[in-house]
Amino acid sequence: MRFDLWLADACRTADVSYDDFILTIATGSYPCLPGAVPGSPRTFDETDLRTLYIYGRLLAFGFDVLRAGEYAGRVHCALRANADATSIAIVLAPHGGKRVVTERETGAPSHPAPSEKIEFNIPAIQKFLNRRVERYCEEQTRNP
Repeated sequence: MRFDLWLADACRTADVSYDDFILTIATGSYPCLPGAVPGSPRTFDETDLRTLYIYGRLLAFGFDVLRAGEYAGRVHCALRANADATSIAIVLAPHGGKRVVTERETGAPSHPAPSEKIEFNIPAIQKFLNRRVERYCEEQTRNP
């Protein structure tokens, strides 16, 4: 499914508080905001929306907005570079930092222990978001 959503619609679709997200943007804590590059559209495409959804989940897991925004930026870059990724994870590195890892095959063996990573199933996220967008489009058609 192909779509481009404006900011408020993207927040509604990804279950992210619009007001809180606006504050995050104002503080510069969301580096992958569409339209930040001059001349680029301020609409959310599929990758932008998946990233926004993951950002919202990181907040729900207890990450602060600065850290969630930082990892959202890394996730966004990884998803752009790996369009066929089936999984993306934030993994605790041996030195205490975290890194973003993508997988292209479902069922691939996972090396870190579950407590050392937060993993996101990209096809499941996309399916969820597609249903939300379809529902939103139906509502718009019924109530122009």
